[in-house]
Amino acid sequence: MEQDRGENVTTTCKRCLSDDEISSVSQFILKNRRDLHPAYTTLDMVALLYSYITEGNLVCIVDENQRVLGASAYYLGTRERNFEDKEIVFADLVICDRTIRGSRLFMKGFIYLIELIVEEHPEVREIQFSALSENTYVCNLYAKLANKSHTREGLIGEETVFSEQVSTLKTALKKFQRVSW
Repeated sequence: MEQDRGENVTTTCKRCLSDDEISSVSQFILKNRRDLHPAYTTLDMVALLYSYITEGNLVCIVDENQRVLGASAYYLGTRERNFEDKEIVFADLVICDRTIRGSRLFMKGFIYLIELIVEEHPEVREIQFSALSENTYVCNLYAKLANKSHTREGLIGEETVFSEQVSTLKTALKKFQRVSW
């Protein structure tokens, strides 16, 4: 867990382990599902949440009042290989509250996610993450951090998968960190 004062609010990044944390982050994701893409239905998100809860990990950023400001999810291993490739982490969900979009909290959460993965899963050598190919803003942002690996057909369209070695990604993220965090 990491606490910080950023954007004039104290925030904490953490893995969601308790029922209350899972409930809060799930409600946040359901409420903001259309921010991921307008085509996501409630049923789509419930199915994804079930998958994250049973096969993956949920992570959130909360403020001092425990209000969820952002969420992400990752899997240890890839679905294509039945999660047997434990040297790879696949992160395929990142969502932020509209009030903090464009702020440094997005990058803070991303950095925390990578640090959490490295700490809890020392066997991981590669991190993959995806974005809808039509979302050029997110694809361009991710391209600053990792190499485009391939495309795949996702639930609502083509996704671009980015991949990078953990050590290389950590080095790339250092330029986004501020001493004052």
